[in-house]
Amino acid sequence: MLKINKKTLAIAISAVVVATGASTIQAAGFQLKEQSAEGQGNSFAGQTAKAVDASTIFYNPAGMSRLEGNHVQSNLSYIAPKAKYEHSSASSIVGASPLSKSSGIDGGVSAIVPAAYAVWDYSDDIKLGISINAPYGLSTKFDEDWVGADYNVLSEIKTINIAPSISYKVNDKFSIGGNIQFQKLEGTLSSQTFYKAGLGDVTVKALTTLKAEDTGFGYSLGFLYEYSDKGRIGFNYRSEIKHTLKGEVSTPDIGSKFDATAKFTTPAAASIGIYHDVSDQWALLADVSWTDWSVFDELEVLKTDGSVATSTTYNWSDNVFVALGANYQYDEKLQLKFGVAYDQGAANDEDRTAGIPDATRYWASIGASYKVNKQTTLNAGFSHIRAKSAKVTEAFSTTNKKATSYSGTFKPSVNILSVGMDYQF
Repeated sequence: MLKINKKTLAIAISAVVVATGASTIQAAGFQLKEQSAEGQGNSFAGQTAKAVDASTIFYNPAGMSRLEGNHVQSNLSYIAPKAKYEHSSASSIVGASPLSKSSGIDGGVSAIVPAAYAVWDYSDDIKLGISINAPYGLSTKFDEDWVGADYNVLSEIKTINIAPSISYKVNDKFSIGGNIQFQKLEGTLSSQTFYKAGLGDVTVKALTTLKAEDTGFGYSLGFLYEYSDKGRIGFNYRSEIKHTLKGEVSTPDIGSKFDATAKFTTPAAASIGIYHDVSDQWALLADVSWTDWSVFDELEVLKTDGSVATSTTYNWSDNVFVALGANYQYDEKLQLKFGVAYDQGAANDEDRTAGIPDATRYWASIGASYKVNKQTTLNAGFSHIRAKSAKVTEAFSTTNKKATSYSGTFKPSVNILSVGMDYQF
């Protein structure tokens, strides 16, 4: 049985502190695949089957069965998104709208996303682990006078997942694994509210903000099948996690504040991956994943009496992510990585919002792993992501209680740089 001395415990705690204390957990995107610097260089191709370091806990906990010894790992991903807006039209039912800015608009917010892992070699067949991740995140921010401020000024979702995990090696070829997900979710939504000031017809805008949070629970299950000494296939399923967010809606300028709730579900996801050594130097990798984004159909904010304060329609569809990659073993210490991916958009042109200007994206990535010594491996990866143009039309109606409408096109793109270290002891 494993005995952890003070030095070992200090290393593990240091890795977790570095990973979770570096920055606010957020990113301009909803699903965050950026949980491993080692996998970033492959566009996360083969990540469900790779099982080469402690980050396998997130992508497929069954992969822990392939690891030798105990591991701690820390990763940091710097995500630099752009969401440039090109204006088409705008109108208002309040006369001259104070929302006039229609050029030079970019809602992207750069951020650092951390991830940390630890694996304990309990026995030859059983491995125990724990991960700390931010699997979903969103942050878009606009000026308070841009033409779409009636709908979006700030949209922010933060998650923290803590997942105690276990894997079991059934035989030399087949392993199973799973974990329990403890997920803390915080959400902030801000937009402009219009009201009449004084006795005249002067229309004034005031910022209204919803802040709410909740903790939910889910699970992940996976298996790994090694069909030969050259390759393996992995499968992983991550459950949805349902939240009932509780918080308040406030408009400080007019002294308005009330308690509110909102139901929100992070989607289920399933992936299958393959890893195959084609020679002593080259390996090929692939991954296909599905995400149940159809659960994200509508967001209703309710007052304490059950009446609807605001309602936003999304009508997202399930999406598919396909990644292909290759590794080249340059020498005993250095491995070079390459990858491309297709990431299908979940939003549609009719219901897409500026808060989440989601669209189909294409990935291109490079990276490297360098084995400093028998215990320490350094990883780095870079991805450039280019998205299709995302059309947005948000129109006033009696249900959404908005006073303006606008239409335009967002042109999203993202650059991601990830670095990490895996330490074996």
